[in-house]
This record gives sequence, C-alpha cells and structure tokens, in this order.
Amino acid sequence: MKIKSLILEEFKAEMETTIKVLSAITDSIFQYSPHEKSQTIDQLVNHMVQIPSWVVGICGNSELDWATYTPPVAVKNVNELITTYKANVAASVNALDKMNEEDFEVKWTMRKGDFTFFTVPKYAAFKKLIISHTIHHRAQVGLYLRLNDISVPATYVASADENLFG
Repeated sequence: MKIKSLILEEFKAEMETTIKVLSAITDSIFQYSPHEKSQTIDQLVNHMVQIPSWVVGICGNSELDWATYTPPVAVKNVNELITTYKANVAASVNALDKMNEEDFEVKWTMRKGDFTFFTVPKYAAFKKLIISHTIHHRAQVGLYLRLNDISVPATYVASADENLFG
C-alpha cells in the first residue's frame, strides 16, 4: 500500500471517530473544565476544529509559521462544532486526494518565527500533527464526557458505555 493510501485511510477513519466523540458533547457542558489548569471543553474543541484544516496548509505549503497564523472564528455550540469540523475534514480529504505519492516525501516545517519545532516529510507531519494530535485531544474529550456522566462512545472497539461487539 502506498503512503497516500495509508494516510488517507487512517485520516478518514480517525476523523470519523472524532466526529462520533464530539457529537456526544452537549451545549450544557461547553464551559466545563475539570481543573484550573485544564482548558474548558469550548477551548479544547475550538482547537480540535482547527486541526483538520491544517491539512490543506500542509498539502499546499512547505511550512506553517505560528507567528503569522490567524485562527478561525470560534464555534459557539455543538451544532456549529460538528458542521465546521465536517467541513474541515471534507476540505482536507479533497486536498489529500490531489496529492501525488511523491508529495508525501517533501520536507515540511513547523515554526514560530525563528524557532523551528520540526522539519519532517509531509507524511510524518500528517501523522504527528494531524492524526496523533487529534487522537490525543479526542481522549481528553472522552475524559470530560466521563466526568460529566455523559456516555463515552466507543472509539476502536468498546468503551464502558458502548460495546461494538454487541
């Protein structure tokens, strides 16, 4: 299997699973934070909604400079969250579909001004900055749901609330 197929398949699967988890959030807990050092759900999901949109930038550019990045307008409720997330995922799939196999080997840099976080082939940027990053924050959302007595959807096979084995 080629890199493009692997990345695209994993991206689609993980984003679909993330939509399932984000859909469990209710507007009533949008301002919830489990600890003073933790983000609110609102802050966390507004970060998460941006992550798939970065795919388009990785596909079409050689770097992302956080010093010049302008974040999108924040979503205000769960309905807006899901709509925006799905739109960002769809745009990302479209951008990934247009890439050639060789494009995934091109070096890509994440920086903030003069400070370079990393320079890696684009396929590694997709894996690290997009897919793994999404999974990390999705797990945080699952904890926030649990702490608010909201059923946590199964992500791979089962959760304490949903068993895909039946």
